[in-house]
Amino acid sequence: MNYQEVRFLKMKKYSNLIPDIEKDVQLRERTHTRTGGKVQYMFYPHNVDELTKVVTTLKSDGVDFEVFGEMTNIAVTENDLDILIINMVRYEADSEPIWNENRFLKVSSSMKMKDLAAWALESDVSGLAWMEGIPGTVGAGIFMNAGFLVGQDMGTYLVDVDYLDLDDLKVKTIQNQDLNFNYRYSKFHDMNAIVISGRFMVYPLKKDWKLFFRKYRLKKEMNMYHDRRANNQPLELPSAGTVFVPPMPWHVGGMMRELKLVGYQIGGAQISPKSPGFIVNVGGMTGEDYFALVAFMQEQVYDNYNVNILPEVRLIGVEGDSRRKR
Repeated sequence: MNYQEVRFLKMKKYSNLIPDIEKDVQLRERTHTRTGGKVQYMFYPHNVDELTKVVTTLKSDGVDFEVFGEMTNIAVTENDLDILIINMVRYEADSEPIWNENRFLKVSSSMKMKDLAAWALESDVSGLAWMEGIPGTVGAGIFMNAGFLVGQDMGTYLVDVDYLDLDDLKVKTIQNQDLNFNYRYSKFHDMNAIVISGRFMVYPLKKDWKLFFRKYRLKKEMNMYHDRRANNQPLELPSAGTVFVPPMPWHVGGMMRELKLVGYQIGGAQISPKSPGFIVNVGGMTGEDYFALVAFMQEQVYDNYNVNILPEVRLIGVEGDSRRKR
């Protein structure tokens, strides 16, 4: 058999690997940037046994794969991808956060951060209001140390993380201090691992006659985070959020304004007039448009400021992309 025949037989057997699988998925219908070609299979493991089964099979067959959640911070080539995807948005999705009214709260990687903020308010828990308005799942948030500012991010409140080690397929735990958190970075970037849950330090609200007022203040805080995001980010258009890691003390949005590049456009990709640190899809943007505008912004910043800026958005399918071989 030739290579194509062998690949066809491999792909065919994946159709029933676990109960929850989608075939021939158009990623432009799933990514927040509305970019991406077709991927042949997307697996949705619901528990560690299903996750391990998928990983074991793909690794033994030598098939490259990527692990995603809600796909909020990626831009993807319009070409059909030669990888498969493990999507963690349904992993133990029916499981409530585990909390015994103490200081520690364990949460599945699949839970959306904004849903966790709402759950905490409803459950009289303080400490997670900053998650209100942040897109994506807890697992993805841990991976990239999601948050607003220092002190309002994963690295501040996370105690430890359970993950599947993809080298020996064992579930392990890593402590906060060993994750080397930095701006939009955790050690998971350099590990062969999949986040499956996180444990957070939280603060139970005292249940006395002042509880109503404590929850009212907490709700006001959540509304503040929501409004700040709505007022300062172009939420009305598809995007992957802030494109670049801030090159301190510079700010990429400020650089774009100084260079009079606000609104500059390549294809359907535009430097957002509302927040020039964002690239937005103004209609028909392809992954290639996004990649080209990223490269253009990098060139302009280097030529005018002698500063290298690095994307925090994952660029899937571009030459030298952030895809890791499994």
